Amino acid sequence: MVTLPYIKGVTEPLERVFRKHNVATAVKPKTTLRSLLVHPKDKQPDLAKTDCVYRIPCKSCDEVYIGETGRTFGTRLEEHKKEANNLNTTKYTRFKKRQAQKEDKKSAVTDHVARKNCVIDWEGAKVIDREDPLD
Repeated sequence: MVTLPYIKGVTEPLERVFRKHNVATAVKPKTTLRSLLVHPKDKQPDLAKTDCVYRIPCKSCDEVYIGETGRTFGTRLEEHKKEANNLNTTKYTRFKKRQAQKEDKKSAVTDHVARKNCVIDWEGAKVIDREDPLD
């Protein structure tokens, strides 16, 4: 016994070939109403996802930051925003500004903002992959 997915114009000739060789066939639809209508889980918004790999693009240049977090993406994104905004609100003398640009900050996003005076595209940030929690 062979079960074939129904594909118009393909399944019928295959059934004839199998019948010649005394093989019983059963045809089942490739797409069912159930597969089209039933979705047991709602899609989770990016900001609520955990154990993920994410990307944050820069508006000023073509560079992209790729990060990873075990917490929610929204929490980590807010931390990146706070760090970057703290740099922009701090008033420096020219000497202190040069020194601050040489120091490593908490993340590469903050380093990028400090060193290249770029603007980050926070709205363009998104989750690109999820880690399997069973690994």
